[in-house]
Amino acid sequence: MHWRRWPVFVAVLLAVFVGVWGHLGDAAAARGTPARGAWVVSAERVAWAAGATTPAEALKAAGMAAPDGSEITVDGRRWGANQALPQGKVPPVIQLRAAVPITLRTGGKSVRLSTTAPTLAEALWAQGIVLSEADRLRPEASTWLTAPLHVTLTRARPLSVRVGRRTLRLYSTSATVGEALAAARLAPQGLETTAPEDTAPLPTGAQALVTFHRVWETVVLRQLPVAFATKTQPLPDVPLDTVKVVQKGTYGLQVQRVRVRYQDGVEVARTVEDAWLAQPPKPRIVGYGTKIVPQTLQTPDGPVTCWRIVRVYATSYSPCRLGVDYCSDRTFSGMTLRKGIVAVKRSWYAYMGGQKVYVPGYGFGVIADIGGGIPGRAWIDLGYSDDDYQSWHQWTTLCFVAPPPPPEQIPWILP
Repeated sequence: MHWRRWPVFVAVLLAVFVGVWGHLGDAAAARGTPARGAWVVSAERVAWAAGATTPAEALKAAGMAAPDGSEITVDGRRWGANQALPQGKVPPVIQLRAAVPITLRTGGKSVRLSTTAPTLAEALWAQGIVLSEADRLRPEASTWLTAPLHVTLTRARPLSVRVGRRTLRLYSTSATVGEALAAARLAPQGLETTAPEDTAPLPTGAQALVTFHRVWETVVLRQLPVAFATKTQPLPDVPLDTVKVVQKGTYGLQVQRVRVRYQDGVEVARTVEDAWLAQPPKPRIVGYGTKIVPQTLQTPDGPVTCWRIVRVYATSYSPCRLGVDYCSDRTFSGMTLRKGIVAVKRSWYAYMGGQKVYVPGYGFGVIADIGGGIPGRAWIDLGYSDDDYQSWHQWTTLCFVAPPPPPEQIPWILP
């Protein structure tokens, strides 16, 4: 008989019993004596055991045997085989439930059990096997026991899930991280990730840990200034060494579309997806004068016409006053160091080498050597021999003696 039909079968039997009990009771009452005997019920049949005083006598009279492990109940209560039956107007009902074998497989081992419990859950409970809500039992715990049964019990394993600053304690029978999280309604969504990955086997052990990373992205617009360039242009009507701003520079504006990724509330990535120039920069234009206006200086050496006059800081040197631990009278041009040799920094020499100059208090000279210079200052070094050396450390005027060189040799803006 299929286990699903067993409750229906028992209900029919009970209805029959009630009717029979009532009839016998009425008959016994009419005679003034109670009915002697008991009804015996098994899964296969129902029999009347007349005159039986114990379940053992009733079973024998009914031609039934109680296999090892079977259970006897009288009127729904457990009863010993040789225990006296209750006396009353209605004959007792003896029910014989044979033990059902169960093969339980759990933890890689198989165990054979024998039970008279009506359901699988009650059978396991009677054997001291306690189920937790997360354990997986196949077939289900509510299964009625009417025939030998093979049962698989998978115990849930402990698992810690770290979500941000919280740690959740779970129990799972899942094979993978993703299945365990899905069962706990923590399945990763969108960009969310786990460590180990959701396809990885579920970690084992008391310290099994899965880290759940909340990941999301936002898109922001970022504005950045764009620096302006500085351009120069000649001003033919403006005197040489005169500088003026022709156009003020203005910053431009660049707009960037940036995708920002956050993990557990912390920014972990920033990617520029697009950029465009919302406002172009406007260059700064500096004009420099290119008009040469000769000037005449009245000097102890007579009038000197200068095509250019520059304010400079002057120092002096001689063969044995070079700032090194040796003496040398060689210059960059190859001329011998003496009075009349003027040194300038290298950037000036590229344009001025060989030009005739005049320095008040020093006299005429020629630019024929290169020196280190003084950072941030227009500088010259006045040459002497060791015999006529004079010390210079002062601001003075440097006159470039006319006529001027060709335009391509003139540094319109002094470097």
